[in-house]
Amino acid sequence: MEQCIGLDMGYGFIKVDNGRDGYTFPSVVGESTTEPPMSLGFRKVPITEDLRVTINGKNYFLGDLAIRHSVIAHRGLSVTRTEGDDLKVLFLSTLSLYCHESLNRFFVVTGLPPGRMHMAKDMIKHLQGEHEIVRQTGGKRETFTIRLDGIEVVPQPIGTYWSTVLDNRGQLRPEHPMLKGRVGIIDIGFRTSDFATIIDGDYSPAFSRTVPIGMSNGYDAISAALSVQHGLERETYTLDESVIAGHVNVSGKQVDITGVRDEIFKDLATKLLVEARSLWQMEEYDHMLITGGGGQIMERYLRPVIPQLVLVSDPVTANARGYYAWGSHNILKRQVSRAAADNRPQDRVASK
Repeated sequence: MEQCIGLDMGYGFIKVDNGRDGYTFPSVVGESTTEPPMSLGFRKVPITEDLRVTINGKNYFLGDLAIRHSVIAHRGLSVTRTEGDDLKVLFLSTLSLYCHESLNRFFVVTGLPPGRMHMAKDMIKHLQGEHEIVRQTGGKRETFTIRLDGIEVVPQPIGTYWSTVLDNRGQLRPEHPMLKGRVGIIDIGFRTSDFATIIDGDYSPAFSRTVPIGMSNGYDAISAALSVQHGLERETYTLDESVIAGHVNVSGKQVDITGVRDEIFKDLATKLLVEARSLWQMEEYDHMLITGGGGQIMERYLRPVIPQLVLVSDPVTANARGYYAWGSHNILKRQVSRAAADNRPQDRVASK
């Protein structure tokens, strides 16, 4: 049976949803050590913190496992993410979370930034077809075949719109106010931010854009400040928890970084606001949504100057949930069309 999956391949985090189970983990790929980490039994490890896979004979750690235990780990930040075939490794490893049979068929809706949509055909060609993956959980190794029956690539922030106007079964909320008028979406990611416009329910490429400004800019500045002030060298992919908590551990003690963090993020918000105003006449927009992993952080800095701005529910996973809803919507339409065709009266030829 084909599974419908919404998969948001963010530069900072992978977000995925199938309407029942959703997962989020850092978009970090690391080399697998010869000996896997040994659990000492003090806590139950979530599946997303124990992602060990083998693809084409090469072993990988993913996400938190790579951050903690890989000597060499990285977040692929190039446009194509071709470092060691990171895109395919992350894509297939994420789908393996939903593999329960030897052969698993998927229809996947995923996104690219509006400024990268020209890459959609190459992405589909690179990923479609059958792939074999070995996933190891504890001492158990399982081999799965993943068959990608269909991949739909859409402009990334549209997922947030669909998560708002469609329910989790893919059915339209017919009275939703955002089906009419002009809706702006600010999707703040790790490497880039996307600005998308929906006009009367239609996506408008002319008023949509991708800019090379994201949370990584702020993380780089925070990392540099930590180096100067505390002699602490930190890779940006290790800063997520510290940025949210507002402190870092230095020599076993917590050091407050909220002042540095807030000043840097205010500057980042100013840069995003300049980009938004260069693209949009913001007073013309009836609704403005802020989403993405950076959305929940940056909303507090942008709302005072964008009065109609609303932080969407669970902004980190909004795109993935919307992709799933859209996939379900299309499957539902196909089922209705087939049912209508099956019930259509057939021409009868009278026999004499």
